[in-house]
Amino acid sequence: MRDIQINASLSCMDLLHIQDQMEILNKSSVDGYHYDVVDGEFNHCFIFGDLLLEKIRPLTKKPITVHLAVNSVEKYLEPMVRAGADYIAVHYEPPCDHKEIFRRIRQLGAKPVLAFRCDSDVPDDFEELAAQSAWILKLLVKPGFAGQVLYKDALFHLKAMNIRLKRAGIQCKIEADGNVNPLTIPSIVDAGATILTGGTSGLFDPHYSVEENYKRMRGACE
Repeated sequence: MRDIQINASLSCMDLLHIQDQMEILNKSSVDGYHYDVVDGEFNHCFIFGDLLLEKIRPLTKKPITVHLAVNSVEKYLEPMVRAGADYIAVHYEPPCDHKEIFRRIRQLGAKPVLAFRCDSDVPDDFEELAAQSAWILKLLVKPGFAGQVLYKDALFHLKAMNIRLKRAGIQCKIEADGNVNPLTIPSIVDAGATILTGGTSGLFDPHYSVEENYKRMRGACE
């Protein structure tokens, strides 16, 4: 079995029964939680905020990664760390001083993650920023909408990232997020991802329990 970590995308759980869902997830073998924040500008929808995170944080001891799919990154940092984020994923695409953003995240007591949209190529300064990140987050679909089909070029980006990290000698894992399920996992893992975010088609497939879905996802990594 490969050294694979599987996280749960909290936006895909039954949001009408959050406490019950968190109890199920906490008892499962899931490694951590992925908490999406979308501002309506970075993509055309709105998901989650700091107030809900404040309610979820006391319900679990597992790590929570806040994925900021937003354009104005700075204003989200302090509220999200204060609400309980262990990791903050910041996208490469919005114009900002990423080194300063990463420094601020660490100063607040969390760890930075470098994120990329599904259609973003690997940039020239990838290695420099990756060396300062806890890991890399690569979207395989557009942020915020469940049930999308995997964006094929994202696998080429994922593979290129993996090659460049190895060439540079940077020990930095890559997380894949979006349409991650037993059918797509073999190609995703072969491309270099070792952290898998399970959502609607994976960890929350209604035909199975969360733990059964976890085992199916793990089995697809072999």
